[in-house]
Amino acid sequence: MKPWLPILIDNLDDSPILALSAVHNLARAAVYDRRGRLLAGALGSPSLAARAAEAAGSLLPGQCFLESSPAALLSLECLAPEPEVRRFWATARQNQEGAWAAWLLTMPRTENGQLKLARHFLSAFGPWTTPRLPEDKLDQWALAPLKAGLGRLLIFGDDALALETAALAARTGLTVTWLTTADPAGPELDEAQRVGDFELLLIPDWAGLTSARLEDLGLQDGVHLLVTTPDQPFLPELQKAGPASLIISGEAETAPGLIFPRPLTTTQKALGLIAEILR
Repeated sequence: MKPWLPILIDNLDDSPILALSAVHNLARAAVYDRRGRLLAGALGSPSLAARAAEAAGSLLPGQCFLESSPAALLSLECLAPEPEVRRFWATARQNQEGAWAAWLLTMPRTENGQLKLARHFLSAFGPWTTPRLPEDKLDQWALAPLKAGLGRLLIFGDDALALETAALAARTGLTVTWLTTADPAGPELDEAQRVGDFELLLIPDWAGLTSARLEDLGLQDGVHLLVTTPDQPFLPELQKAGPASLIISGEAETAPGLIFPRPLTTTQKALGLIAEILR
């Protein structure tokens, strides 16, 4: 699907509808026209997309729609082609182009009895900028990556660094697949998947990662690779693939870290690795 932000900006004269679906405070975005037709983006499920299309058809410029359930939050806003709206989205595009990670933070509030969707930008220029999030109504804010096309990252490892990097890299806007031979089910995995929406693939052993299997998993030229396991029979296949970057770290690392030579925590090291990938 086409990136949604340029499509939104290109259609501001026609009062497009921006829809956000948020699950565990992780959001996806889509742009609809006034008839409820999808122009760009995706909301993560057919049912959310159908509900957004239905609601979009009834909104007038400046109006909002909010629907929440235990599973998801759906918010829509019909954007009026006013100067302040244009300035806001022009700034969004600049932030997207100038930072190595950028997000749109949306927060519902009520003003004079009317629903309003307050929006802010959070940008990281490296190695990291911690998002400062509102403390009230934490069940309603939605943080959508503005750089969802940053690239694809495959992670090979069973350690905590693989888990943390998967979550944080997904939060920055990378499309992440984490391959592991250890079953990480439990509170730590649940917490990580609330931080970032990454794909988890449990495999029986590292020896089974043949060239055909790796190709099926998305290995191709230009993909970012992180290896944290010292058991690496698949490494020659990775090196032949022409990756955008190949980093050996975690349990497999023999040299100092890249960004933080003496990291104090696993999280700090994960952030350094992401900064190296996105530099």
